[in-house]
Amino acid sequence: MKRSTLSRITPIAIVAGLLASLAVGAPSYNTSHTAPRAVFLSLPTDLPTPQVGMTARQDPSGNWVLQLDTRAFQFVELCVPDADALPIGHAHIIRDGVKIAAAYQPVIDIGRLPPGQHRITAILRGQDHRALLGADGLISTEIVIDVPRLGNQI
Repeated sequence: MKRSTLSRITPIAIVAGLLASLAVGAPSYNTSHTAPRAVFLSLPTDLPTPQVGMTARQDPSGNWVLQLDTRAFQFVELCVPDADALPIGHAHIIRDGVKIAAAYQPVIDIGRLPPGQHRITAILRGQDHRALLGADGLISTEIVIDVPRLGNQI
């Protein structure tokens, strides 16, 4: 039995309509020209802007340990669904573009790293995991760790 032309076109028309509504609505989504609320937590300008620095060391077991040096920021372990715009929370640790850990205190063991160069980024986050934004943008720091090759490794 043949399907009617209308029944074959209907699913295509529905998808086309949905895509068209997104195209029309997208430009007005962020008309305030501010960072999207679902991703970023803009801190008030009347508070000191947090700062973060980072150092890395290899411990005797071969693991890498990061030390986050923060100012005007407080680490806490409690996460909430909708955080106030305050400089308290944790940091997300990213290695070579991939999140590898959340730091709820200033010292975090990120384990062993394979030989080679690794870009490590720490981004301060609010208690609801949104990235903190200060007057100058994203509050983050980055270092590069060079892990030497041992012996005749290939």
